Amino acid sequence: MNRNKIGVGILVLATLLIGMVLMPAVSAQAEKDYSVTAEEAFKHASANMISFIAADAPGFENWTGASVDPKPVELYDINGQKLFYQFSVYKEKKLIGTIDIYANKTLGNSFNDIAFDPETYKVAEAIKKSKEIAKNEYPDGEIKSTKMVVYSYPSIGAMTIIKDKVTGVKHRIFVDAYTLEEVEDKPATETEPGVWSMYEMKLENGVEENLKEWEKSDQLIKSIEQAAANKGVNINAAVTEENIEKLSADVVTPKASGITLPVTKRGQENDVYCGCACCQMIGEYICDIYQTQDYIYEFEGHDPDNLKGGLSIPDAVDYCKSWSGLAQRGTDDDYTLSSMGVIGEINNNRPFMSLIKGHFRLCYGYLSSGSLVYMYIIDPKPVGSGSYIIERCGANNEVARVYVRPS
Repeated sequence: MNRNKIGVGILVLATLLIGMVLMPAVSAQAEKDYSVTAEEAFKHASANMISFIAADAPGFENWTGASVDPKPVELYDINGQKLFYQFSVYKEKKLIGTIDIYANKTLGNSFNDIAFDPETYKVAEAIKKSKEIAKNEYPDGEIKSTKMVVYSYPSIGAMTIIKDKVTGVKHRIFVDAYTLEEVEDKPATETEPGVWSMYEMKLENGVEENLKEWEKSDQLIKSIEQAAANKGVNINAAVTEENIEKLSADVVTPKASGITLPVTKRGQENDVYCGCACCQMIGEYICDIYQTQDYIYEFEGHDPDNLKGGLSIPDAVDYCKSWSGLAQRGTDDDYTLSSMGVIGEINNNRPFMSLIKGHFRLCYGYLSSGSLVYMYIIDPKPVGSGSYIIERCGANNEVARVYVRPS
């Protein structure tokens, strides 16, 4: 199998915590407003981008010369609170990536993910359609608000809240920003699409612990900003080769290393085929055998002509175990979500399924620097295309994994 191995590189700015004495964390009790301003978030986005470029991390090889647009899209949670600032990254006026920074310190480490060459979504159209549906379904209602939301991470859409003037009951209307299809307002499950609050999931770690994580990330960003300023570099400007060289010179830091596997990206063919797409990618990579997503869905006892939810974890495990060429390898679902699990599987040439609530994705690589490990993810969404992202391992997004291992 071919591998794209990262030579051991220097993660220049992302690891400047070594040898530094961090300032004490701000007391959670003393701080009343935990919101993050767009200006703060912009600094975090720019510094994270520079860190990956300086590390020569996979996916960032051609990002020299890129810059972050300081005007983000504000994305909300379905609970109505601001969740992300989504910054666009441009190179030569072309969109090459997006960076999501959390909008509230109680949600933990500021960095959520970077998407490579993202498909643009339809903000105006989604907002318009959600309002139209709201007025059609509740003609006597009063529209209270319409916001762009992360309704089922990573899915983005418009949410309109309309209030019945007679009963006072409020209703939510969701429209996906990629497909412009209405999304039913019901809880997402392992096999059924729906909506869920990422905000609430992030708070499961506890506010105090999350505030400590945010403080660590903020101190890291400040150290990057200061190191750049000392060398006459503005981290908020376009990243030049000259500036990267300046920032790399004479800096003693831990090494960064990682691997990405050349897995062919497959987008899911409809809203419930994320598990089928991941089975398809793993089977094709490990066995060089291609099966359609309809075939995989039907193999597990479902009717492609009558979609009723996606694959379950046991379905995915069963399919991988049963597939010709994988029978000797075996498969098991592992709920231990450690960074060492990521490194071990990828080092052994085994992509695996990384599940978030109600959604299958595929991990095809990692980047490791000090105590930080990042996962390279192929997300089968958006429908029909899929996407490449990098996110921090242990960010409390994963709920399960499915490993495909030799027996």
